[in-house]
Amino acid sequence: MKLRPLTINDIDFLLEVRNDDSTRRFLENDSIFTYDESLNWFNTTKPNWFIIEVNNERVGYIRTNGDEVGCDIHPNFRRKGYARQAYLEYLKDKSYATLWVFENNFAKNLYKSLGFIETGEVKIIRNQKYIFMKYERRNS
Repeated sequence: MKLRPLTINDIDFLLEVRNDDSTRRFLENDSIFTYDESLNWFNTTKPNWFIIEVNNERVGYIRTNGDEVGCDIHPNFRRKGYARQAYLEYLKDKSYATLWVFENNFAKNLYKSLGFIETGEVKIIRNQKYIFMKYERRNS
């Protein structure tokens, strides 16, 4: 597995994953985005996101915004451990990270196993609890 910077050539793939119903239902903003909107977002914000590749095939991406992180895996590649591998790779050089997760998202167990803990901060999004979690590497 390799993480490489998201490029303009990845916008179609990003949208294929991001706009899928099975991805959007677990995102705070569940809007569907167009190619032009995404191109504008990419050119305006210059995001520090990463494409997750396995054997030179794109399987998902890591979203980052400062300390906040998220991961979306293409529906064809889910349940293979790629999100866990991607988070481990991403977190290996980090001492602190945060994320938001819906209470009923099975990924919450993954986050806990990676060392994320619930902070107690909660938002209600679409009548569901959206939980803030943080990761802090402990020096051994």
